[in-house]
Amino acid sequence: MASRYDVAIIGAGPGGYVAAVRAAQLGFKTVCIDKRETLGGTCLNVGCIPSKALLHSTGVYAYLKGAGSALGLDASQLEFKFAEIMKSKQEIVKGLTEGVAGLFKKHGVTALYGAAHFIDPHHLSVVNDSGVSEVEADWVIIATGSESITLPMLPFDEKQILSSTGALQLKQVPDRLLVIGGGVIGVELASVYSRLGSKVTVVEMLDRICPALDTALSKYLLQSLQKQGITFLLSTQVVTAVVQPQEVILTVNHKGDQMQNLNGDAVLVAVGRRPFTQGLKLENARVKTDAKGFIVVDHAFRTTQKKIFAIGDVIEGTMLAHRASAEAESVVNALKGQYQVVNELSIPNVVYTHPEVAVVGLSEEECRHAGLDVAVGVSWFKGNARARCMRDTEGFVKIIGDKVSGRLVGMHIIGPQASELIVEGMAAMEMKVLVKEIEHWPHAHPTLSETVKEAAFEAIHNMNATG
Repeated sequence: MASRYDVAIIGAGPGGYVAAVRAAQLGFKTVCIDKRETLGGTCLNVGCIPSKALLHSTGVYAYLKGAGSALGLDASQLEFKFAEIMKSKQEIVKGLTEGVAGLFKKHGVTALYGAAHFIDPHHLSVVNDSGVSEVEADWVIIATGSESITLPMLPFDEKQILSSTGALQLKQVPDRLLVIGGGVIGVELASVYSRLGSKVTVVEMLDRICPALDTALSKYLLQSLQKQGITFLLSTQVVTAVVQPQEVILTVNHKGDQMQNLNGDAVLVAVGRRPFTQGLKLENARVKTDAKGFIVVDHAFRTTQKKIFAIGDVIEGTMLAHRASAEAESVVNALKGQYQVVNELSIPNVVYTHPEVAVVGLSEEECRHAGLDVAVGVSWFKGNARARCMRDTEGFVKIIGDKVSGRLVGMHIIGPQASELIVEGMAAMEMKVLVKEIEHWPHAHPTLSETVKEAAFEAIHNMNATG
């Protein structure tokens, strides 16, 4: 006999667990199903959280090595213990996943561990080591996330050929690390191991890294990472791969006519992620997917079945944990008649390298393509008092304002604590704030946020100067 619930959620990541807790808070009898033994999904277990833990540990190490003497700190004997770094990372992960379990217990969410698939639109079968159970629900929310894309010539073994998951669980620092893909995951993990002494080479088939970024930020980030010792081969494609017991040899084609061999102890394949719907048997619920495998949804995240919703990486859009969380809240609130719109333009995106990169809204190229008449203001961290005190002056803030409405349409930051500063841009985008209002907001001194104010000041000047 099926266990009866109001809401069943498949997936316990930032979309699924947020949906589960919110549903329970609103009085729905809720079950959240996940195939992992720990809650939190890819993000908490093998994605956002462990990668940021490693980026922080290695970032502190690199910062002290680089800026320590200028701050009067002798870091000449500073060493890292890789096993301890990985242990710290795992303790952080454990604490957060246990925190999600605690939230479920506090709010009365039933956690069910196993692989779920649809029997029909309102019934799910859940299979685990203990057997098979059945769940019946009025509403179902699919939040199964995404998985790393493999290359046929380089199947993952998580020892020499790594997905992001394997790269976060290495036992030792590789002397030579080859990274295929210059997107966010590629450059973040390249940074981690480069800081610890790996000779890192990134192979990217496009002519720029992190191509979703505004061109100015993409170019600046490339130059900065190159100065840190990371080698980039742009406009380069992997042709063949030979995996040997002690090394991997990649043959690459650079700019269409230059063949080159690259030797590495390990290869990280970071060419993107795809929606994870394997085994869900969506056809039993008559839920449709598109040509790329994403579940088709409407503006309210309903699938082709009106009582089945899908959120997060499993639907088309930027794959971000906080986007999934926002969509989760929107869907669950709507079940109570509390409708809210998720504004995709106001969802920030962050690259946790050094310097950090954070963006919200439209890039300058996207504005031009959309036919917007815009004014741009730029302010450099090298002129900011707080950045100078920190000995961390790389980068700039770029603000884009629409000349017709005067509104902020994009904020792009590369520099110290960009991930925190971007909240100001997110709030301004959500509240449809005018650029001149940002210019007049009193910012504490000395703070990095004054750079945002200065960029707004220049954008207003450029608006006025050109009419």
